[in-house]
Amino acid sequence: MFKLIRRLFRWALYLFLLLAALIVAAVLSLDTIVKQIVQSRLRAETGMDVKIGKMDIGLAAPTIAIEDFKMYNPPEFGGSLFLSMPEIFVDYDWNAIRAGKLHLNLLRINLAEIDIVQNKQGRLNIDSLEEKSKAASDAANKQSSAPAFAGLDTLNVTFQKLRLWNLDSPSRVTEERFGITNEVFTNLKTEEDLERMAVVLAARSTASAAPTTNAPIDMLKLLQQLLRAGKTK
Repeated sequence: MFKLIRRLFRWALYLFLLLAALIVAAVLSLDTIVKQIVQSRLRAETGMDVKIGKMDIGLAAPTIAIEDFKMYNPPEFGGSLFLSMPEIFVDYDWNAIRAGKLHLNLLRINLAEIDIVQNKQGRLNIDSLEEKSKAASDAANKQSSAPAFAGLDTLNVTFQKLRLWNLDSPSRVTEERFGITNEVFTNLKTEEDLERMAVVLAARSTASAAPTTNAPIDMLKLLQQLLRAGKTK
């Protein structure tokens, strides 16, 4: 389970940084429909439907506040909820952005729920998502359009719930809750720092996990087998 949680956090960090970069790019373009642009770009990058309840772009200060951010699985994974974040708050370095770098003063994330789904072909939604994200990232790097990561001064993370289920048995769900509330990390200057932070956060999440339903043992065994087979990084 530790490796699975670590993998989720590694992907989630990529998503959050991508989201911040897309929003800042939209703001710089002076487009008045920032929310629609971000939703559209994220759909293209991930293959998932994206809904944003509210987005406030700071005019007097370089801040972005997002409420009720949700991503939904594609049809082959049931079209159900994949990720729910009640709050994302970004305070970014305007001067760094103008220089083509992504430096965040503060990133605050409230991650209410992540759902891992296995479809009837035995494929996990996060496998499909990672492939699409990697392809999009490679394309962006070739175009040299993505700002280079230049550090994250303060990261504040809340992680509430993980759900695991199989489309062959959609009524049988394993749900685990985590005691991660306002966990703070500072001075993340490189991508290697982000990786180390993900490892620490995954370890704390795994240690504090408490199952809240009768676990479908077959699903847990499946995940363990996938981990042993090296399907996670």
